[in-house]
Amino acid sequence: MRILHVSDIHCSTSSAELIPSLVSRHEADVIVVSGDLECDDYILDKLLEAGVPVIGVPGNMDDSYVSRAMSERGINIDASIVEVSGVLFAGVGGRTPLSSLRKIDGLLREAKRGEIVVVSHHPPHGTRIDVARSGVHAGLHELRGLLEEHQPLACLCGHIHESPGVDRIGKTLIVNPGPFYRGRYAIVGLEPLKAELHEAEIGY
Repeated sequence: MRILHVSDIHCSTSSAELIPSLVSRHEADVIVVSGDLECDDYILDKLLEAGVPVIGVPGNMDDSYVSRAMSERGINIDASIVEVSGVLFAGVGGRTPLSSLRKIDGLLREAKRGEIVVVSHHPPHGTRIDVARSGVHAGLHELRGLLEEHQPLACLCGHIHESPGVDRIGKTLIVNPGPFYRGRYAIVGLEPLKAELHEAEIGY
């Protein structure tokens, strides 16, 4: 499986217009959005226009309307697990991450073992991709604990604009593509497990 991973779109319609061509260029099988769309119908419809499954979680800047619009289109996986082509995607949104993490922890304990990818707006604490501009590690301790215990294949996140990158917690690949409104995105392959960071030119 090849994943087009974007985060922090922040209502950039110019960025969203690139989605179909990026899916085609990289032969992506699924689009994963790690929150902070901050826009509703146009962004969501452009994501779906690419013709592959789209899953994601709302970010801390996404209001209830965005979250509801994502749910109505079958995109929102916050506090739930969905299966796409044999891979389980577990969602942790940015508005109420601790309650979502508790729900996901329970669901993962019940799930059959297999390929699992966690989609979170916030990154886990203490990695090279959660360093805020102040130098503080701003990720979630609770998310790190979940990753350490369940060791999913990958955790795809965003939120910290200034720390795009790739890291690992144990066997788990951690990816923050950087803000898509600036053209940053990642291509994540599961077989073999690897991530490539890219930057597209955005027309304003």
